[in-house]
Amino acid sequence: MRLVISLLALLGLGVSAYLAYEHFCGPIVCIGSGCAIVNESVYCRIFGVPLSVLGLLNYALILGLAIASLRVKNPLSSWLHLGIFGLALSGTIFSAYLTYLEFAVIRAFCTWCVVSAVTITAIFALSSLKLTDPRRGD
Repeated sequence: MRLVISLLALLGLGVSAYLAYEHFCGPIVCIGSGCAIVNESVYCRIFGVPLSVLGLLNYALILGLAIASLRVKNPLSSWLHLGIFGLALSGTIFSAYLTYLEFAVIRAFCTWCVVSAVTITAIFALSSLKLTDPRRGD
């Protein structure tokens, strides 16, 4: 399970890196027409920091913790996994809020943002399963 979490974090890292690149360097390639609208909205930054950069940081931390947990034994592994769970929980809640904004306020959807939301939710679900049964998915 930790390997799957690592692969999902790598996917999220790639999506966030692409969105960060687009934010700073050029137009976005999107399936549909909502990506530019979402990424140019007033909701795409927090305290001047693009959300894609925050996503990049979150996925990088999750990936780092997941890789570290593959290399160490208990009890440190349990603490690393708890860190993954916390990052995934906060990321899932924040993604749900952003998806609400896309639907109810901006009225446009970014395909890349949806991929990221599904990815962080999958990481959260897997980390929840591991948290409820520590023997699962080693």
